[in-house]
Amino acid sequence: MPPTRLRDEDGRTLEELPAAVPLAGDNLRLSVNAFFVTDGTRSVLIDTGASNAWHDPTMGLIYDALDEAGIDRAHVTDVAITHKHEDHVSGLIAPDGSEAFTELERVWIGAGDTSVFTGRLEPIRDRVVPVSETVAINNWTTAIPTPGHTPGHTVYHVRSGTGHLLAWGDTVHVPTLQFDQPNVSWELDGNQSQARAARAALLEQLTQPHHFVAGAHLDSPGIARVTPSGDGYALEYLAPPIG
Repeated sequence: MPPTRLRDEDGRTLEELPAAVPLAGDNLRLSVNAFFVTDGTRSVLIDTGASNAWHDPTMGLIYDALDEAGIDRAHVTDVAITHKHEDHVSGLIAPDGSEAFTELERVWIGAGDTSVFTGRLEPIRDRVVPVSETVAINNWTTAIPTPGHTPGHTVYHVRSGTGHLLAWGDTVHVPTLQFDQPNVSWELDGNQSQARAARAALLEQLTQPHHFVAGAHLDSPGIARVTPSGDGYALEYLAPPIG
């Protein structure tokens, strides 16, 4: 993505990027992550990647990743989508046009984003569960509406005996910048002030003990701790980033 996607508090393009922000050529490098969460009996897949919607060989690899992790796609019955953008929802349909998850029963998505289930995604529409308020999707995962990036942007709060995981979708796009400067927003945030406010609230929540973030665009491995640092926050990945 071009650095011109980044915006200051007045909605203007950032004039200069900090040296800490790495570029691939002249562009920002964004990871695209999805998360499989299980208690050994039930499971939820949070986001599904891009499949072949973007025709980029570095994307759409979720099926290989599930295979590598020993996860049978036929065991995925619940998918929780953070929002409607292609790199999160398109993986419901495999590149050959078939349904990627043959035993799919429910697709959870914010009520403001359900319009995405047309065309390629039309076959899934009858299993969509719109999220319009905070709701438990099982006894350890809660869907929390956090509009701003899109009208239906949703965070999934996963609880276990060891702590809390917030899968926060596109709350942050450029981790090397937006933790240190959380007021920086993204051009594709539909409502930048609302997205900024949601980010501030979630970052503060994540500084509590035993809280972890799972971010769609955090660097590998995509899961980290958040701590206060100066006027912003610091990110500590649970394992060293790759690449």
